[in-house]
Amino acid sequence: MVSMLKQYVDEYMNVWPFSGVICVFKEGKVIFQSTTGKACHEFDIDNTIDTCFSLGSISKQFTAFSIMQLFDKGLVEIHVPANQYLPKALWIDERITLHHLMSHTSGLNQFYNFSDDFFGVHNRDTYNRQDYFNAYIKKPVRFEPGSRYEYCNAGYNVLAWIVENMSCLSFGEYLKENIFRPLGMIHSALDDGLNIIYNKAYPYQMDRDTPVRCQYYNEKFSIGAGAIVSNCEDLHLWYKCLKNHQLLSEKAYSLYLSDNLNNYCYGLNHDRIYGKDRYQHGGDHFGVMAYMQNFFADDICVIIIANLECGNHYRIGDNISRILFTQQYETPHRFEEIELSEESAQLYEGVYLDQKIEIRCNNGNWEFVRCNGELHISIYPVGTHKFARKWEDQVNPYELEVTDETVSFLGYEKKRQ
Repeated sequence: MVSMLKQYVDEYMNVWPFSGVICVFKEGKVIFQSTTGKACHEFDIDNTIDTCFSLGSISKQFTAFSIMQLFDKGLVEIHVPANQYLPKALWIDERITLHHLMSHTSGLNQFYNFSDDFFGVHNRDTYNRQDYFNAYIKKPVRFEPGSRYEYCNAGYNVLAWIVENMSCLSFGEYLKENIFRPLGMIHSALDDGLNIIYNKAYPYQMDRDTPVRCQYYNEKFSIGAGAIVSNCEDLHLWYKCLKNHQLLSEKAYSLYLSDNLNNYCYGLNHDRIYGKDRYQHGGDHFGVMAYMQNFFADDICVIIIANLECGNHYRIGDNISRILFTQQYETPHRFEEIELSEESAQLYEGVYLDQKIEIRCNNGNWEFVRCNGELHISIYPVGTHKFARKWEDQVNPYELEVTDETVSFLGYEKKRQ
């Protein structure tokens, strides 16, 4: 099995570049690990098993766990309005409870989209909690709280503010004092964009065929929803905490790990695969590719943390678990490129959203241009109205919607010249 894991990872990296760490623990021991790429291209520093990486949305399970600790202390209840635990200036819809926030059923406003000015504009500004709340979160709910599942980072921002309000600690200090330090997670911290985090990998992405530093963003806007930094050793300590039911009462654990809508618990997805219960979550952000799978009954933990947007961390992780339980895996592959006529090229090229979405073709090289023209994502045609990213192992390629009158990409209609 270990030789098959190595074979698969070697095959994958021959097809797709990967920069990060892959580590598989079984019964407390490392049975497979792989480290590749650079933690810092500028100083030619390699990633190692000890390198710390941003976790993106894997951070959410720590936020929900913090709420459950407050629950154990009698400081909060789960099914009462969240406004009871927030300063009045941060009040949200009075129907929203902590349960709704933790289970992504709150209906809070979504602002992580192309047409919004959060990414690339607001998230580069100086962080002011009240201004951020007023501009992006204090909006009418999108649906009746509790009526449906919709993944929402804003809900986890609000949860972090509740932790701060009820504990009288900053969120970073709360995590350090109540989770990281008790578990011995000495390499873990909340990244506020200012604190020094030793051994932390820089985030990179591909601009055409070259790794570049990711566009700046202020991590303070990710509070509760992301921004935790950790490494494999610490994440395995976290896995053991959840497996052995540490730091929470059994009552709190029964709530924390119970399925809600869409099989989402509190900060964790739960499913069954190969007849096994799996608790897992991923993290995706600029230069962040993280994925952690926990098979508690089998005492298996799979950790993938990376700092370059190449390949597909979910596909790697899912094939690792497939090898562990079936001794099989999906052969790594790329979509096959096709040739386009000049007429087709003229059909697709153009601006779809000013300064944010543009498709260009330069000497036969196709690009999806983002971030005010700063980022050029190499793409190539793979079918009728379909393009795939050159450096991302997409499950499904991009597909443009073409009618007799319009061409649309990612939901935005091409602008007429």
